[in-house]
Amino acid sequence: MSLYNYISMQQTPLIQPFANTANTTRVNYDDMYSFNVAVSNIIYPSSDVGWRPNSVILVPNDRWQYGFCSSSIVHFPINAPIMFTDRNFIPPLILNEIVRLAPTGMNVPAQILIVGPISSGIENALVALGFSTYRISTSEDVYWASYDVIDFRFNVVPSESEVGKKDVMVISGEDYSEGIFAAFYAAHADVPIILVRQNSIPQPIQEFIASNRGKNYFIVGSTRTVGENVEAQIRNFVSGSVQRIGGNDPYTISINFARYQSPVDEFGWKHNTRNGWAYSFGELSKWYHLISGVLFAHLSKHTPLLLVDRNYLPDSVREYLISVNPLKQAPHLPPYMHSYILGSFSDISRETQIDIEEVMDIESKVAH
Repeated sequence: MSLYNYISMQQTPLIQPFANTANTTRVNYDDMYSFNVAVSNIIYPSSDVGWRPNSVILVPNDRWQYGFCSSSIVHFPINAPIMFTDRNFIPPLILNEIVRLAPTGMNVPAQILIVGPISSGIENALVALGFSTYRISTSEDVYWASYDVIDFRFNVVPSESEVGKKDVMVISGEDYSEGIFAAFYAAHADVPIILVRQNSIPQPIQEFIASNRGKNYFIVGSTRTVGENVEAQIRNFVSGSVQRIGGNDPYTISINFARYQSPVDEFGWKHNTRNGWAYSFGELSKWYHLISGVLFAHLSKHTPLLLVDRNYLPDSVREYLISVNPLKQAPHLPPYMHSYILGSFSDISRETQIDIEEVMDIESKVAH
């Protein structure tokens, strides 16, 4: 038997492709709770680290709006992951992670911040384990919950950033496909989020805007999700600037948000130069992957979210990444780029990950 034949007979296909490449880190889980805990473990690998969370934000698992709005209270001084629970039963995986994290309770009203109609039974169980709790919102109405979260951000634990004090993002409360990028910036810069309908502004949001006329409002999404009528109403309400970050499709909007630089203040990622950046890559089918992933915008490499399809990297995203690919003088020196892949291989294929790796890999483009 030849050596070639022997080797061929011994080879077996990989049961699963390797999750990571040189410039991509994949959070390789499908289900909500495993993914949620995996991200938390990446960002907070030990309760002994200096950036140990001060709190945990607990939200219901059945509606994306609660976690979406809560992204604005992830940032310092709160410093908290968003974690999901059933309304009446806290999954053991989540409970164990809260115990492992051991939030400090510093600079916050309590170790567990509850957003949404989560049962008193869950709260009592957490208290029995020695955790303090604080209910930011109990509302079934996601628009009132949005109001409650922004009121907490402005009046209970105020933002430490200038943009967090004077800017507000406006997002569809009906369709997250064009507004999910705002959650990453909210976690990065503690800029609050308000939810609107496509063609109307709900009463609690009208009350908020009427009390905050001097702030700048940034609409995230096209007129398909936040209509011209809503934009006109906001312009009539406020004395501050009203800007829209839009685009022809969610992929383009994700790029435009990553590029965005406000004409009136410091709002925006401003990822337009060839400096070497990091990004999170996600797709739209599992909102809970994206909400969990906002931690990568808060700590670690402070990543905007770019959208991909499960089976390919859209041309528009590829072209944008090439445009910010930094010039590199030598393979062993900075700058570098990096990516977080938000989902398993059933969410974002191996082929798409390799496409991302090829675009992000600066070193291979430099002669050794």
